[in-house]
Amino acid sequence: MKPESGDKSLARDPMGKRWSNEGTEAGPAAYGAEAPAGSLAGKSSSDASLSFPERTALAVREQFGSELLQILAFRGEWTVATRPERLIEIMTFLRDRWNYKMCHDVTSVDLYPDEPRFMVVYHLLNLETASRFRVKCPVSGENPEIDSVTSLWTGADYAEREVFDLMGIRFRGHPDLRRILMMEDYEHHPLRKDFPLTGFPVGLDALKD
Repeated sequence: MKPESGDKSLARDPMGKRWSNEGTEAGPAAYGAEAPAGSLAGKSSSDASLSFPERTALAVREQFGSELLQILAFRGEWTVATRPERLIEIMTFLRDRWNYKMCHDVTSVDLYPDEPRFMVVYHLLNLETASRFRVKCPVSGENPEIDSVTSLWTGADYAEREVFDLMGIRFRGHPDLRRILMMEDYEHHPLRKDFPLTGFPVGLDALKD
């Protein structure tokens, strides 16, 4: 969702950084389709008539409040966007209090030329209720690094390595952070938007004039 021309709700400075009208980072729709205004007003995570993912979003809001950047809703799917420094705390809350025992994927998006450049996306699954929940976390392009969630979900190991390999985002505390698809001495990250469509020459091709 992008603001219409003339819509000032998501102004950008010359470097492409997102700002709200209040001068804070991440204005409306910065991370996806925001939950409709008022849709969460007066609701509680204890309301069993709500879907489990919506109750999860409410619980995260109740627990962490202003630490959240946004709550997003699209076609029944719920997502919270959070600051990188609170990621492990929120993930621990989701695993231990809301029983999201499986992190079945870790992905990332390159928002170049915007800053924060990257968005790391975590896909969580509650096996008892078959409920899915998503967590997004912005990461700077200047020094793309974020805490690893392998201490919470060991299955995130290979997914984080793939993000590191193809996007160049480092995961602090990962037990074996090395390339998983490209050769170890490869210097580039093929899924970045500034990576050439034809790639970079390697091997004997790199020696040709």
